[in-house]
Amino acid sequence: MSETPLEVASRLFAQAVEALREAAGPAAGEADLLGVLALGEGVRRALDQAGVAALADLERRGTFAGRGYRSSVAALADLLGWDRGDARRHLSVAEHVEPRVGLDGAGLPPRLPVTAAVFAAGAASLRHVEVVARVLGSDAAGRLDSPRWAGAEAQCMAPPSHIRCPGEQQKRHARIERRQGPLFQRTKIVAELVGGFRQLEPE
Repeated sequence: MSETPLEVASRLFAQAVEALREAAGPAAGEADLLGVLALGEGVRRALDQAGVAALADLERRGTFAGRGYRSSVAALADLLGWDRGDARRHLSVAEHVEPRVGLDGAGLPPRLPVTAAVFAAGAASLRHVEVVARVLGSDAAGRLDSPRWAGAEAQCMAPPSHIRCPGEQQKRHARIERRQGPLFQRTKIVAELVGGFRQLEPE
């Protein structure tokens, strides 16, 4: 009996993890250990990409509601043991970086197309995407017209903007918005939304 694609993936993944453990064994040098960390982060992001794609498909199919769950957050907490914060983060990323389907069945691009491309390339983590989605979904960003909003996203994710400390940057944007209020000029909004992002490091 042949293996299913998921069984093949599970077997190969177990072999890869064992090889990675061997690479980090007692004989490993400092460069090897640093390489293990870098490779592990790359693998983690690749797995997140696969998981987010699967989650978006489950959402489109209404799988969780069909199984009697009140919400997708509750479903992920029950099925995977995630806390609600992690569940919301994955759902937010799936909502913003995966292609969508319109009411007429036509395919639509992701809500954050630039961010989606960076995420797919492994240059942004789940947390990075979550923060960009939150910033660009803020009241301040909502006052931007479409071209400026798209420009703000492009600036947020433009090289070398591998976002550093995204949580702190989110707090900074919130403070700016509270301080400026409705008088915040559009050009100032763009500058503050993207300013500082490009000097920040990943958490």
